[in-house]
Amino acid sequence: MKKNQEKKPKKELNQKQNHKITVKLDYNKKIIEKDGGARIYRDCVLLTPGAWSDSTGMSAIEYTETELRRAAGNWSSNFLNLDHRWDVLSRIGHVENTHWNDGVRGDLYIYPITQNARDAISLIDADMINELSVELMSRDVWKSEDEKRYATDIEFVGTAVVVMGACRETRIK
Repeated sequence: MKKNQEKKPKKELNQKQNHKITVKLDYNKKIIEKDGGARIYRDCVLLTPGAWSDSTGMSAIEYTETELRRAAGNWSSNFLNLDHRWDVLSRIGHVENTHWNDGVRGDLYIYPITQNARDAISLIDADMINELSVELMSRDVWKSEDEKRYATDIEFVGTAVVVMGACRETRIK
């Protein structure tokens, strides 16, 4: 480093960042139901505490139990999509009954009214796909004492059925 150059401090992250955190979809196989034509997967694990790397930032962000407990019911949109795609035919259902129970959990409602939704149900039931990825907004705080970023002020904006998620503790089955 040159003599007249100063080391610049790390930029403070004081605005909400968009993250897509992918996790395994976990649910109790004994309580699969149909309601109003929907295929329901109850009590799926959507996100657990830990350091997860999203697909856009590619750097780990800590999701603490305290923040996830606080945010478990904070959903501005509860759509269920395929592979984080927001096109019309990728919307296959929604997430209901979001709550905290050793992770953020919820019930997946998949409506078999499109071929994509029917295919997703078939792949889940055949154990060929089994993972979820939450979509969220958070305010990321850098803590210099441990050189980590922490998610605060979390707002969930959707969930996606995916092939490979970031959070290994969450899954459909």
